[in-house]
Amino acid sequence: MPESSAERIRLPWSHSCFVCGDANPQGIHAQIFKVRDLLEMTFVPRREFVGYANVVHGGLVGTVLDELMTWAALVEGRRAFFAADFAVRFKAPLPPEQACIVRARATGSRRQIMTTEAWVESEAGIVFARATGRYLPVPPAQLAGFHQDFVWTPDCLDLRSVFAGQTAEP
Repeated sequence: MPESSAERIRLPWSHSCFVCGDANPQGIHAQIFKVRDLLEMTFVPRREFVGYANVVHGGLVGTVLDELMTWAALVEGRRAFFAADFAVRFKAPLPPEQACIVRARATGSRRQIMTTEAWVESEAGIVFARATGRYLPVPPAQLAGFHQDFVWTPDCLDLRSVFAGQTAEP
């Protein structure tokens, strides 16, 4: 069943981020979307992302999983989060230039810790990696600098209050 544009909402992005940053010359330049209870991004790893020949470096796979889990925590918890820890289980070697979808969601919260899960899969449904993570709130003193780095457009999920140090209404 096709998704309507109301079900697919773009998230804001930063200038500097390696994954979503529009001004990072080495970055992936990903666009992240909220689709119902999931966050999604397309990931087509470049050839220069390999570790062993024809296999994308596991650290890069972990990076995109962490990015989506961080956003999942933020969208669900309505505050900015840093990773406390996350674990990645690799299921299959990811070849460079393989078009993938990275998906994530929040799975719960306890005290101030938000738990998440994410996975990388091909359009055919082959799962290359799965991850779980625990995320802690960003200290309020750091939020102001983050706010200045983000790009907000009318079509984005409005999360400005999160980076201003306030919780947003869900």
